[in-house]
Parts: sequence; C-alpha cells; structure tokens
Amino acid sequence: MRIIIFGIGSQAELAYYLFTHDSPHEVVGFCLDRAFLPADMTTFCHLPVVAAEDLSELFPASTHQLHIALGRNNARAAASARMQDQGYQCASYVCSKAQVWKDLVLGKNAFVDQGTRIHPFVTIGDNAVLVGASIGHHATVGHNVLASLAYIGAKSTIGDGCYLGMNCVIREGIRLGKNNIIGAGACITEDTEDNAVFSAPRSRKRTVDPARVAFFRK
Repeated sequence: MRIIIFGIGSQAELAYYLFTHDSPHEVVGFCLDRAFLPADMTTFCHLPVVAAEDLSELFPASTHQLHIALGRNNARAAASARMQDQGYQCASYVCSKAQVWKDLVLGKNAFVDQGTRIHPFVTIGDNAVLVGASIGHHATVGHNVLASLAYIGAKSTIGDGCYLGMNCVIREGIRLGKNNIIGAGACITEDTEDNAVFSAPRSRKRTVDPARVAFFRK
C-alpha cells in the first residue's frame, strides 16, 4: 500500500525511514496543514510535500493510506480523526526488531520502534507512539499516548493522552488518569487523577573538581 506521511519534522523523517526499510508499504509523499507548511517547501526526503487540504486531489484515499507522524499527542489525535473522516485509513508501524507477541491488540496509526518490548496480553490504543518502552503483561496503553524509554508494569492502565518520559516507572497494576505527564525518572506507585503532572527530583550540581573524583577503589 502507498503511504503518505502527515508531518515534516524529525518524527516524520524517522517514520519515512522505517516504513521504507522495514515494511511492505511504499512512502510516496508527505503532507501538512497549509497553515503550518513553509511556502517554499515542495519536497521532504526527496518526496513531494503537499497541503493536507489538497491531499484528496493528488493522493486519493482509495489508493493511499496515511501515517500521522506528529510529536504532540493532541495534534496527532486531531489530524488522525480529521483525515479518517475524509476516508483515509491510518497505517500502524511495528518494527521487525521490536519484541512483540502475536496476541498484541494494536490500534490505528500506532508506532512501535525497535527498542520496544511488549509482553503478552497487551492492548495499545490508536495514535500511540512507543519508543524504547517496556510494557508488562496484561497492560493497556490508551489512545494518543507517547512513551519514550518508559517502564510500564504488568496489569497497568495508561490513560488517553499521557506523556511518559525517559526512564519513568509505572508500578504494576497502576491506573494513570488521562492526560498525565510523567517526567523523566519519575516513579508512580499509586493511581493518578486526570491532568496530573509528576516529576522526579532534579540532579544537583556538585562543587567538586572532576579530576578529584575516584571511579574505582584502590
């Protein structure tokens, strides 16, 4: 199937590379809303870039699918809903190098990169982006979630619209509310309410000469 990637940023470039080298799909172009498309941009990754408003004329839904490659959860969700209303199917990507079991339930327009490990009995929602995440058995990841190098315990539930930062830990059986932001290194051990923000303590700069720091015992 021919794919149009919605986006022109680094996430779109990554999606283009992985779809091209690790999927049966053929990426044939990019699109973005006209209001956000630079006036002088006509190509990206050597492929044509068109305004999303003109997409149906040039790349009809009958012969093309989309992959929405936008980093912000709400932007990805809105674009996905709008383009599906126009008749486009949204393709998901699961890297062949990811550790995934055959019973995975995967939503539309999901993106699972090579460093992700997913145990059995897991459900991943629409527009979820998993980058190097580790997801325990019987866990559920909601719609429009972005998890980067996060550790999600077994039987956990991640609410829609959550951001999970690098090396954060969600304890087994925890339920995160919707639209939570879990900062890098944070550890969540209790259920959370909607629209909550958590962060780990920041590292402290030490007034020590690096040359005097001993790495090994003598």
